[in-house]
Amino acid sequence: MDDRPRRLQDHDRVLLIRLGAVGDVLRTLPALHLIRSTYPTVHVTWLVEDLSHDLLRGHPEIDEVLQFPRRELRDAATRPRLLAGLIAAFARDLRRRRFSVVLDFQGSFKSGLLALLSAAPRRVGFAPGHSRELSFALTNDWVRPRGRRLNRVERNLLLAEAVGARGDTIEVILPERPEEGRVAEEMLSGLNPGGSPVVILSPGTSRRQRGKRWPAEHFSRLAALMAPSFGVVPLVAWGPGEEALARAVVAGSGGHAVVAPPTSLRLLAAVLRRSALFIGADTGPMHLAWSVGCPVLALFGPTDPALNAPLGGAHIVLRAGRSTSDITPEQALEAARRIMGRSTPGAAAPRLLRSALFPRSAEAGR
Repeated sequence: MDDRPRRLQDHDRVLLIRLGAVGDVLRTLPALHLIRSTYPTVHVTWLVEDLSHDLLRGHPEIDEVLQFPRRELRDAATRPRLLAGLIAAFARDLRRRRFSVVLDFQGSFKSGLLALLSAAPRRVGFAPGHSRELSFALTNDWVRPRGRRLNRVERNLLLAEAVGARGDTIEVILPERPEEGRVAEEMLSGLNPGGSPVVILSPGTSRRQRGKRWPAEHFSRLAALMAPSFGVVPLVAWGPGEEALARAVVAGSGGHAVVAPPTSLRLLAAVLRRSALFIGADTGPMHLAWSVGCPVLALFGPTDPALNAPLGGAHIVLRAGRSTSDITPEQALEAARRIMGRSTPGAAAPRLLRSALFPRSAEAGR
C-alpha cells in the first residue's frame, strides 16, 4: 500500500473548513501558509463563521473567504421550511464553486456535513478517535495523528501534510492594514502619553468558557503590583459584554490600570503588536497575541496547555489544575518579570521550527 500523501494539482480548487472560535481559526493559519507555500497556484477558499470573518477578509493567501450563514440558520431554527431552504441554497452555492478537495480542520459533524455538501470528490479529515461527532463518516481521506495530545497548531499542520504540503517553519500570516496601525498608535499615545511599555490585561472569556477566567480582583492586584515595579501601563482590553468586567479591574487597581476603548479583533491585533506583554486565559485574544508576536503570559486552569499553549520560548504558561483562581497575582508578577527581562522591545519574534517543537510528529500517520 502506498502511504505517500496525495499531492494537490495546480488546477485544484481547495476548500478549508474552520468555522468558529477565533483561537481555532488563528491556529489554522500556519497550515494555510504551509499549503500556500507548497502550492502557490491552487485556488483556496476558507469557509468561516461571522466572528472570525474579518480576520481573514483580504488575506493574501486566501482567494475567497466564504461566510457560513450561522445567524440566519439559527434565526430560522423554528421554521423548518425556511431552514431547509437556506441549507439547500447554501449547499448549491458550495457545489457551484466545484471544489475538488476539502480539508476539514474542525472535525465536527457540522463541518463534516459541509464538506459532504460541497460535493468535492476528496474530503480530507481526521480519522476515528481523532475527530468528534462521527465527522469521520463524512470524509473519505483520513489523517491519523500519532498522538491525541498534540498542540492544535501541529495537529492542523498534519492535515496540511496529508495533501503534500511541506515545511519546517511555523508561521502565521496576518498582515496589518495601514489604517489599523495608525489608529492603534493614536489610541496608545492618548492612553499612554509618557510612552511607557504597555501590558495588555485580558480578563474576559466567552460565556461558555467562564470557567477559564482569572478573577477580576487578581487582575487588579497584578496591575497594582506591576505598574510601579516595571514602569508599565496595564491596559485592560475587553470584548462584547465585558466592559463592566474591565472597569471592575481598573477600579480595583487603585488607579494603576487603564481601560481600553472598544476595539475590533483587527485593531486589538495592531495594539498587541505594539505591546510588551499580554496576560490572560486560554482565549481568542491570547492566541491573537501569540499570532502577532506579542509575548504571552497564559493562565491555564482546566484546559490542557499541551493542546492550547502558545508555542515558542517567548511565552510562559502558569497552570492551576482545577481553577485559574489558584494562580496568585504574585506568581503572575514573577512570571511577567521573567518574560519582560528576556524580551527586547521591537525585536522580531524568533522563528518557530516544527522539528524543534514536535520532533515526534513530523509527518501525518495515514
